[in-house]
Amino acid sequence: MTRYSFAERVWFQSAFLLLAAIPATLVARELDARTVNDINIWIKPLKFHLSTGVHLATLAVLATFLSDRARAGKGLAAVAAVSAFAAIVEIAIIAAQSARGVASHFNYSTQFDALIYMFMGLGALLIVMPAIVLGVWFLCAPVTEKLTPGLKLGAGLGLTLGFILTLGIAGYMSQQPSGHWVGGPPTDAGGLPLVGWSRDGGDLRVPHFFATHLMQALPLVGYAADRMLGAAAAIRIVWIAAGVGLAVAVGTFVQALSGHPFIG
Repeated sequence: MTRYSFAERVWFQSAFLLLAAIPATLVARELDARTVNDINIWIKPLKFHLSTGVHLATLAVLATFLSDRARAGKGLAAVAAVSAFAAIVEIAIIAAQSARGVASHFNYSTQFDALIYMFMGLGALLIVMPAIVLGVWFLCAPVTEKLTPGLKLGAGLGLTLGFILTLGIAGYMSQQPSGHWVGGPPTDAGGLPLVGWSRDGGDLRVPHFFATHLMQALPLVGYAADRMLGAAAAIRIVWIAAGVGLAVAVGTFVQALSGHPFIG
């Protein structure tokens, strides 16, 4: 077998392609002063290039810890190909909508834009779909010298919990006519640095962020705990971290629904 399986290569290459486009998007942000929701129109593509690239890279790295048989399987290859293709199309649509000077999300201004937004919902589902597939594989896989106990549990819980919470929160958010804002002014101006979350009302992007990044956080916790602690302690640490992550995602979801900002 080659060093990387087909699935791993597809995810790594797609992640690299998305991340490599960030400099061009930064240039576009400097040259194009148009705004959507009172912020530069190229900020959303920048965020999605980064977050989707990190997601695909996470899948690629975690897949290397599966058994050789699972890594070489046609099922994993198909899942990788579909999700990578969906990711590239999704980001291309977001960039194209920005180039048109319109919002890509929560845009019902024309039938075309509404159709695009519905299509993007399907794409988002295909992008996160591998998380539940890999998550179940990790939970069912035996502990090996390579797949240590903390990593096995961290990857399994992180991917499955992250998938379920992301699907629920993103699904709810996508159905809101007001978008991600709850109780505050519909503007992204003056948001928290880097993330842009509203300081004047609830923002459903907050729980979405914490839910999605459980997919990276819990595997890292498990990997580190395996190397710093014994197997039993590593497993306890992962369970605690999973509980904290779940509480934060649910807590910030309730906070957003109440109309309160994450940080005012």
